[in-house]
Formats: sequence, structure tokens, C-alpha cells
Amino acid sequence: MSAPEENYLNRIAQYRGSPREIGRAAGHRLGKKLEQNIRHYLNRRRAFIDSDKLQREALPWLQSFPLRFQEEFEGLAEGAGVPLQMLAEWNFVEECDLPQCSGLICMHDGHAWVARNNDTYVPELWGYVTIREVTGRIATISFSMEGDVFTPTGINQERLWLHYNFLPVMDKPAKGKSHLPGYAFLVEALETCRTIEDVEKLLDEIDRDGGMLLFAVDGKSEEFALFECTCQDHYRRDPVDGWIVGTNHYCLIPDPDLGSEGPESSTLRRFQRLEDLNLSLERSKEPIQLPDDLIRILADAGVERREKELVTVYGNVACPSSKTIWYTFGGCPAASQGNWQQLGGPW
Repeated sequence: MSAPEENYLNRIAQYRGSPREIGRAAGHRLGKKLEQNIRHYLNRRRAFIDSDKLQREALPWLQSFPLRFQEEFEGLAEGAGVPLQMLAEWNFVEECDLPQCSGLICMHDGHAWVARNNDTYVPELWGYVTIREVTGRIATISFSMEGDVFTPTGINQERLWLHYNFLPVMDKPAKGKSHLPGYAFLVEALETCRTIEDVEKLLDEIDRDGGMLLFAVDGKSEEFALFECTCQDHYRRDPVDGWIVGTNHYCLIPDPDLGSEGPESSTLRRFQRLEDLNLSLERSKEPIQLPDDLIRILADAGVERREKELVTVYGNVACPSSKTIWYTFGGCPAASQGNWQQLGGPW
């Protein structure tokens, strides 16, 4: 199940303190490696993005964020000795492209389990874990690149699991209302929310910069749901028969791109394959083995992304109620070839 890999513990970093202190500590830890990683990432992505827009808009975009995030970025720049502009471009890249992902949540023996593939670019830079204890906020574990302030996947000390997939969008944030990209919203939610009800309230309070399919599991109650989010609105999908799947299209509201060629056709195929594999697992006469059976679903050729550039860069399987998490610390494509390891919880 695991690919040869360096000691995966070297891929886990833990920080506590104010946002600036955490950023500075992460910068000191990474040093020049952070700049090297960012240059490598930007060079690999430039063929798919508008470089002029990146250079022109990245820093003003970053400086529009709440102080909690600005301060961690400033500390990170200071600690690693890199320009804030470079950090801004590294993160703003995600505003210039559209990654694709797959995920499911299911009940087994009374516990909610989540399985997630993150499909994006430059797989060699992914597969890292950051544990943050921001002063005055809920402690979190996030899964991303080294030094990332934001994340598309995480869990907090309250056993609230969140991850999101990209969705196409047909609206914009409301004028005068606070808004964040999905990967920043997710961090804000993990650091401030204890229940799915809290997440719903935050979705009402903060608009999104783009579409987002948000997976949420509360390990304290075994409650779980998906939220189909446009910039201004969100619609809750509850499980049917104890499970729910999602890729990169809407199920509850009209999708302007549904059925068109390109990534949208891939999302329909992956959605159907996830449903088929989950049904097969439920109907199997063999005992269900977790996490192995969910890892096999993520690694299926019809679910995992194996294109030359767009690929599954990491995978997670988790049972939030028992605080047990499996993660791919490197390997490509990650679900089938990754270095799957169980992550010991810090709390």
C-alpha cells in the first residue's frame, strides 16, 4: 500500500503562538527551501496561468485578507527571507486555474468515514502536514504543501473534518460583504467552528470567491453533509442510505457547465464511478476492511486522476470520531502509489 519514501515524520510540522509567530517559525524551519519550492511550483504552473495577472494582482489580493492571515504570511516572509510578493503569487495561482477532486463520506459500524482525493498540479511538492495552535483559536491539522497558510483539507481539535472540491460558479460575492477563496474559508472555519451548524452560520456570514463543494463531518455526533456553494449561496446535501459522494458539479442547483466537454465530463464519470464502487462495497458478502477498502476506491482508475499534469497529489481516509487519519506522504499518483501512513493525532 505504501511507496518507498523518506521518513514521513519529516513531513509533519507543528507550531503554536500568534499568526505572526507561527509564520516566522515556519519560515525559519524551511529557510531557502521555501523559495526553491515556490519557484519550482510557479515555473511548473506558468503554462496554465496569466503571468501578468499573477504579478499585478497577487499582492493587493493578499493584502485584502483578514489580519490573521496577513500576519502569518508576513511572518513566513520574514522567517524565510523571501519577498511577500512571491508568497502572494504562490497562493494567487489557485485563483487562475481550476483543479478537480473526488470524495465520499459513508457510515460504517456507527461511525462516519471520509475518503478524499486532492487532484491538482506539481505532485512532488504535496504530501505535508501542518499542526497549528493559533492563540485564541481552535487547533487544527491541515494537509497541503510545506509552508502553506491555507489548505483544502483539514480537521480541528473538536473533531470537525472539512475538505472542499472546486465547483464552477455563475455569480460573484455580494458587494460590501466579506469574502474568501475556498482554501482560506476552510482554514477560518476549522479555527472557529465546532459543529456543522457553526459551519453553516459561517457560510451565511462570509461569501466565497468561487464555487465550492464543502464536505463536513462532525466526529462528536457522526453528523455529515455536503454543501454546494456558489459565491453567495449554499445548499445542503444530506446523506441518503448512510453515504454521499461528490466530485466537481452541482446536484441540487443548475450547473451552467454540466455535460460540456473537458473537466466537466470527467466530473460526471468520476461521480458515477464513486457511486458504483460504494454500492459494490455495501453489497459485498466480504467483511468491509477500513481503511483499505476506501483506499482502493480512491485508487481506482476511474476515480484517481492520472493525467500528465493534473494528477491526484494526495489522498486521505479518516474516521474523525476516533481521530484516526491515513494520509499519503508523497507518491504519485497518490492514491495508488502514495506513501500511505496513519497519522497519530496530537490531541
